[in-house]
Amino acid sequence: MNRIFGIIIPTLLGALPVAAQTTVVNDRVVAFSPGERLEYAVSYGPVPAGTMELHVVELTSLGDRPAYHFASAVESNRAVSYVYQIEAREEAWLDADRLHSLKYLRDSVEKGKERDRSYTFDQQRNVRLDAEGESQPTSPNAVDQLSMIYYLRLLPYDQGSRFTLRNQADPNDNPLTVRVLKRERVKVPAGTFDTWVVELGLRTDSGVFKKGGDNRLWLTADSRHLPVKITSKIGLGNFVAELVKYEPGKAITAR
Repeated sequence: MNRIFGIIIPTLLGALPVAAQTTVVNDRVVAFSPGERLEYAVSYGPVPAGTMELHVVELTSLGDRPAYHFASAVESNRAVSYVYQIEAREEAWLDADRLHSLKYLRDSVEKGKERDRSYTFDQQRNVRLDAEGESQPTSPNAVDQLSMIYYLRLLPYDQGSRFTLRNQADPNDNPLTVRVLKRERVKVPAGTFDTWVVELGLRTDSGVFKKGGDNRLWLTADSRHLPVKITSKIGLGNFVAELVKYEPGKAITAR
């Protein structure tokens, strides 16, 4: 059951206010805004397994850099916790101008055991530093696993679009391939949405997504690219996260 969650961290389309999601940073329109909150119901196959939340906390600064502060939370429900209990919290700071990671934190409790991670990124040297100061190499402009969900929302999707991203925060420099499969209307608890169905190809496990699995995102086919559904084939079943509630962020302009 631990692979269900891995290292986690997604009404009619026109009913959600686009203007409330428009943030401009250094003259670039960004698909998300501070205050945005996405709440998901998580299942493994037909079994309800828990909840997941993604939150754009604020646009702040870290050191001398403007930064998006992201947070996520995942929690198994009571029934699943009898088999494998997990509570996990992640935080990440993404450079708002250069779109690479500055810092990443993860605190979790799995089967009663606490597991913590803490990384800061030295993007000039292409390394990440853990809490003890030990370093590992990363790809240039590395993006951590939580921030990558938001980074994917910034890509210019269209029918047949394909991207190869080499900026995962992965010491082995494994690329992430992104391919638009089709346009599809999908129904989730939050409503019915017009979406792009996006397939992710990985060579290593990355957060909720697993290498060799059938990893897909359903992103709204508008400028927000909201992830309304997330799936990953794990073992004999499928991890599925479906959007239950959406709170838009506050429009801002920053330089």
